[in-house]
Amino acid sequence: MHLPISMPPCDAILLAAGAGRRLGLPKALLELKGIWMLPRLVSALQTGGCEQVVVVVRAEQLAILEARGGCGAQMVIANPHPDGGRNSSMHCGLAALQPGRAVMIHPCDIPLLSAAAVLQLLQAWAQQTTPQQCVARLMTPGGKGGHPLLLGAEVVPEVLQLRAEESLRSIVHFNRDRLLNVVRRGDPGPFLDVDTREQLELLESLL
Repeated sequence: MHLPISMPPCDAILLAAGAGRRLGLPKALLELKGIWMLPRLVSALQTGGCEQVVVVVRAEQLAILEARGGCGAQMVIANPHPDGGRNSSMHCGLAALQPGRAVMIHPCDIPLLSAAAVLQLLQAWAQQTTPQQCVARLMTPGGKGGHPLLLGAEVVPEVLQLRAEESLRSIVHFNRDRLLNVVRRGDPGPFLDVDTREQLELLESLL
């Protein structure tokens, strides 16, 4: 895939520190039909145009990832407090990345993200008059928001201000006037999450 020459730099944080208690296994180790999804997500983010990808996992998963040959990310870091929720993992990821750049945030329990979806989101965001002030996300034709969420460089600091009980939806809510919804047609991947065994079986039945 070829990116526009004027594309502002964008990095990515892949959130993979969830314990997956309802799923029955750590989310970083999620497989669909025997295929480990973490490396595929890393590849989708990289091929779609993200320059640096940092994966945030639980400390006990570092050795497992290494034994599997790694996941292909430029950085894999452990969240020392993974049960603090996604916000703590986002803080860890941001600390590992160069400041002053746009950041795409994606949870690993939405495993069917494609490089084409990442590229579409990046290109639509880059075409805005002031992309570094924008928040961008993929959306179904019916109006359902999906992942990843792309934060322009001027919006990224808001992640550090989120309270423990707040989610990225808060950033979307407080930036309605500069929110870019990018309609993604014919691709359910950015909108299908896996939190339970039932959802996992459903996704596998669709493949």
